[in-house]
Amino acid sequence: MKFVKFLALSIAALSMVACGPANEDNGGGGFITQEFTKVYCDVTATGWTTVGVWAWTEATEEAEAQNFTGGKWPGAALTTTETIEGKLYYIWDAPKELVGQTIGFIVNQYVDGGEQTIDLKLTVKAEGNYVVLTEKDDASGQWLAKVDGVDAVAPEPEPEKPAPSIALADHTWDVAGSFNDWGATLLPMTVADGWAVATFDAPADAQFKVRADGAWTDSYGVTDNSNLPVDGSEFDAIYNAGNLKVTEAGNYTLSFTVNGEVGKFKLKKN
Repeated sequence: MKFVKFLALSIAALSMVACGPANEDNGGGGFITQEFTKVYCDVTATGWTTVGVWAWTEATEEAEAQNFTGGKWPGAALTTTETIEGKLYYIWDAPKELVGQTIGFIVNQYVDGGEQTIDLKLTVKAEGNYVVLTEKDDASGQWLAKVDGVDAVAPEPEPEKPAPSIALADHTWDVAGSFNDWGATLLPMTVADGWAVATFDAPADAQFKVRADGAWTDSYGVTDNSNLPVDGSEFDAIYNAGNLKVTEAGNYTLSFTVNGEVGKFKLKKN
């Protein structure tokens, strides 16, 4: 009888572990099977007061790409916390079907134009995972992290590609930024008199780029967005470069033109 009782208790314990962190008693003596496992995120190094995560898998020959945090950037807000050995962790409940899978994972500040980690790889464990943000990567300006105690490696900067010869009239153009879910809600530009133009409302610290044909294959931005003119004067539009940024909330008109390899922007606060 002792062996049977021990075996039954062992099976029950293993069932609980397989479902993730501690299951709860339903009040009638039975256990409610939880449908998730916990990912613990430590953002102490950042000073953030709001935290979100973005989790996904890439498309393969066998399966379509999936997003597990709503599919709308910046993803899922982390509102549950736990303190373990004096450290505060923000908790993401990973669906239990992800256990054993390796997914893409980003921890972010969960504000428009906020900071984020580099793209992380996370192999979801039934007993839970720990992601600890450590320091900013000098090259990307994004946060590095330890994933289950192992340093995540920042990707090598992509070699600079020469700008192709692009004519404004050969493409459609739109503005994709933090204020329209990076193009999920289309903000088309109207081409007239050699310029593509769009007017939009933007919150403080909004970031955005101009892209061709509703895709990210050909886009234009800037190499330094720290002090962009907003008086309508021209500045360089760089092929597949970084985001433009406005520091003040307001209504803006963005104009863009390109002929061959040379692009120009005009940005005006209305």
